Amino acid sequence: MKGIGLKTLYRAAYVYLALPMLVFFAGWLNYGAAFALILLTGVCLYKICAETGKTENSGWRLPKRFLFFLTVVATIWCFLAGIGYFYYQSFDYHFRNAVFRDLINYSWPVFYDKADTPLVYYMGFWLLPALFGKISAPFIQNAYWNFYLANIWLYIYAVAGVILILALLAAAVRADSWKKLAAAVVIFVFFSGMDVIGILFFKVVEQPFAYHLDWWATFIQYSSLTTCLFWVFNQFIPTALVMLLMFNERNIKNFGFLVAATLFFAPYPAAGIGIFAVACAGRAFWLSKDKTSFLGREIFSIPNLIGAFWLLPTFVLYFITNSEGMDKLWYVFDYTTPMRLLIFMLLEFLLIAGLLAPTYRKHLFFVTAVTALCLIPFFRLDQQNNFCMRASIPPLIVLCIYTIRFLTDSFSEHRNVIRRTLLLVLLLIGAATPLTEFYRGLHFTRQLGRLNIVADQIYTLNQPFVQMPVFGWDANHQFTAKEYRSDIFWQYLSRKHRPDTSQ
Repeated sequence: MKGIGLKTLYRAAYVYLALPMLVFFAGWLNYGAAFALILLTGVCLYKICAETGKTENSGWRLPKRFLFFLTVVATIWCFLAGIGYFYYQSFDYHFRNAVFRDLINYSWPVFYDKADTPLVYYMGFWLLPALFGKISAPFIQNAYWNFYLANIWLYIYAVAGVILILALLAAAVRADSWKKLAAAVVIFVFFSGMDVIGILFFKVVEQPFAYHLDWWATFIQYSSLTTCLFWVFNQFIPTALVMLLMFNERNIKNFGFLVAATLFFAPYPAAGIGIFAVACAGRAFWLSKDKTSFLGREIFSIPNLIGAFWLLPTFVLYFITNSEGMDKLWYVFDYTTPMRLLIFMLLEFLLIAGLLAPTYRKHLFFVTAVTALCLIPFFRLDQQNNFCMRASIPPLIVLCIYTIRFLTDSFSEHRNVIRRTLLLVLLLIGAATPLTEFYRGLHFTRQLGRLNIVADQIYTLNQPFVQMPVFGWDANHQFTAKEYRSDIFWQYLSRKHRPDTSQ
């Protein structure tokens, strides 16, 4: 069977994740630390790619005609998400455009003299396109057109990531026909909890049309996959890629690298990825006959050691300097409204999980996903509860994979008609959320008569007060370092691109 093998997809995914980390090390760290971590990451990547070629045992391949279809879907999906500065952009792009522009215009590591702080943010997804923007700036010599060109690079990078995601999704559900492939893609794009029903029950905070349906339960939110792409593509694309790699490959030797890579791109989803890594490795260790050999061969592999003891600590030291950071541990559960939490869980995942459980209750990834989704709402690590919204991305992707598997298998084998019908009803109701995301862009482009309705009011974060559009409050804490003059990262690891601390 001709086509693209899994080892090619795996290697492409690992390279995709590793390149921005190499850019970060070269641009942010001092020469000694940069050399060491670039070398270690290179060794890690080489080892992973070499082992991937040896361990592939699946006969599944992605036909090239399927790849063309996935490219078309990825191109359209990313365009409608607003990536690339071509089309209507959601509210969060005010910050994303500012971060991206500053990465292009300022020396690395980015330091804001007016705010007296370095940039501290999970900006990994922009680094490679921003590097291209830096290279092209002297030749274009026009800030607007150079930023536009850099956005084209960002769009290409995003499309490439989504193509890999959809290809690995096809591998996860073993899509060997056009029907299975089309079903997998459609369900993935429109997979969501039944937020529209939640809105009918709880009208706590009236949300303007420019925002999304997922907010119905206030600070407890599980975003649809399309919502994630439209609002936090910089976190969603690498997280989905890592989760699908982990699901398909099941290679414990690489988990340390994958968790570190997720933390670099998206700190909160890294918690969700970590849950699956611990569950998978823990079960394999428990079932292993020679536990000493298992530890030496699987747990203490080169990618795990480099990921856990070099990459992960570096990224942790960088992110904990953020002003918002982990200052408080909020406890979400409100004992006066336990019914709301129960209804939230039922509408977002429990009803779907209940229909899938008779078939997949013994599958480790399914059980882990449902358990994680039950636990995540009880933890709140920041005021807006981004942890709940983003740590839930990995288990929701896994739940989506099992939903696709169940539906495609039940249709092909002509069984489980009742459960299949009920599941389809739940998915159709849930599709209202991603459909709203698609319709919002169409609504505003038709109303204003143009496509590129970009959200770019902040422009730069080099301000003592970064005013959040519409709401007006200061958003500085999300992008700044509170004690950079004494933080380990900025004192001992970073390049000295900052004011003299002796003053």
